Amino acid sequence: MNATDVIATGPALMPAAGSTAENRSASWQRFSRGIELAGSQALRLLDKERGRTSRALSAANFNLLDQTHDAVCARSMSGVIEYWSRGAEKLYGWTADEAVGRVSHALFKTVFPAPLDHIEAELLRMGYWEGELVHVLKDGTRVTVASRWSVLRCEASRPIAILETNKDITDRKRVEAERAELENRLRQAEKLESIGRFASGIAHDFNNVLGGILGYCEMLFDDAPENTPRRRYAQNAMTAAARGRDMAKQILTYARGQCGKRSPTDVCGTVAEALELVRSSLSGSVALYAAIPDRPIVVMGDATQLHQVVMNLCGNSIHAMTAGGSLQVAITPLTLDADRAVSHGILRPGQYACLSVEDSGCGMDQATLARIFEPFFTTKEPGRGTGLGLALVRAIVADLGGVIDVKSMPGKGSTFSIYIPMVGAPNAFSDCRPALLPHARTQNVIGE
Repeated sequence: MNATDVIATGPALMPAAGSTAENRSASWQRFSRGIELAGSQALRLLDKERGRTSRALSAANFNLLDQTHDAVCARSMSGVIEYWSRGAEKLYGWTADEAVGRVSHALFKTVFPAPLDHIEAELLRMGYWEGELVHVLKDGTRVTVASRWSVLRCEASRPIAILETNKDITDRKRVEAERAELENRLRQAEKLESIGRFASGIAHDFNNVLGGILGYCEMLFDDAPENTPRRRYAQNAMTAAARGRDMAKQILTYARGQCGKRSPTDVCGTVAEALELVRSSLSGSVALYAAIPDRPIVVMGDATQLHQVVMNLCGNSIHAMTAGGSLQVAITPLTLDADRAVSHGILRPGQYACLSVEDSGCGMDQATLARIFEPFFTTKEPGRGTGLGLALVRAIVADLGGVIDVKSMPGKGSTFSIYIPMVGAPNAFSDCRPALLPHARTQNVIGE
C-alpha cells in the first residue's frame, strides 16, 4: 500500500503522534475534543507549523498510515517532522516522541543526489519527487532509501506540508553493486583472454627475433676488451634479451593455463640486476638509491617474474616524477608473529622478503588507489600506458603467495611494498648503507 493513497483532502486535523498506539489514540481524542469545544480559538493557539501540517491528514488515515511497512513521516514546508509512523520507528530507531519536532534532514543527515533547492523546486512544480537518498539511522548505520515526497495542499491549493515515504533498499543496492562488479570482472577476463590468445600467437616469432639479438650481443661481448664500459653494456644487453626470451616463454605458459616455474630465487641478485637496467632510464633530475643486502634473501619464485615486478614498479615511479625527485628501492627481511592487515591483503605469521619501491612523485588520491590494480586502468596520457603493468604485478605477487601494501598521498609520493614468503631463516640479511647509483644522461621512461 502506498502511503500517499490514504491522504484525505478535507480539513480534518492530525494529532501529534506518540510512541504507542494508545498514546496516539488518546492524543487524537484530546485533540479532537479541544477542536470541537474551542473552535477557531483553539486553532489560533496551535503552532502555525503544526496547524498547517495537521489539516492535511484525518484520524482514519492516521491509522492506515500506521499499518504500512514503509517509513512514513509528514513534515512542514520548513522540514519540521509532525507525524512519525510505526514503520519509521522500526527503520530509523527513533520513537515518535523523539522524532516529532525535529528537522528531518538534520535528523537523517541526508545525502541528496542533487542540490536540495533543485529537488524542492521540482517537488513544487510536479507535486511529487522520487529518488534515492542516503540516511543515517539512530545507531549510526548508513542506509540507502527509495524516497517519495508528495505535496499536501489546503483547500486553497496552497502547499502546507510534505508527506515522505522511505523504503530501505540497502540490500538491493549491495546486490546490484556485487552483480556489476562480477560483470566487470567477466569483461576484464574476456579482454585478458583475448590478449592471451594474441600474445601467444606472436610469442614464437618474438623468440626468433630475440635469438638474433642475443647472437649479436654475444659477439659484441666477445670483441669488447675486459673491464671496459662497452663490455658491460654488451653484458646488460644480453641479460635484457635473455629476460625477454623468458617472458615470451611465460606468455605461452599463461596462455596455456599452466602455472609458472618455481625454484629457490635470490631476491637481492634479481633486483640488483633489474636496477642495472632501470638506471639507464633515469634523467639527471632523478636519483636512484638502493639498499640491497650483500647476502641472498631467498624466496620460492621465478627470477623473470620478479624482474618484471621491479621494472614495472620503477617505471611507474619514474613516470610520476616528471619534475625530478628520488627513487628508493630496498629489500629487508620481516618476521611476523601475528596477522597484519595491509592495503591489499593480510600478512599471516611467518617470514617475508619485503621489496619496497618509494618515489617522491605526484602521488595518488583515494579514488585512484582504489583502481590501480584494475586491468587497463591507467592515469597516463593516451599512448603512454596500457594499464596492464600493475595488474601484472598483482597477479605475479599473488602467484608467489605474496601480498602488496600501497601508501600514497597527492603531492607526497607513493610507496609500494611487496611481501613474499621467504625460504629459510632471515639471517641472510646483513646491514647495508643506501648507495647512490650512477645513471645515464638520457631519459627513456620504462612503459608498462
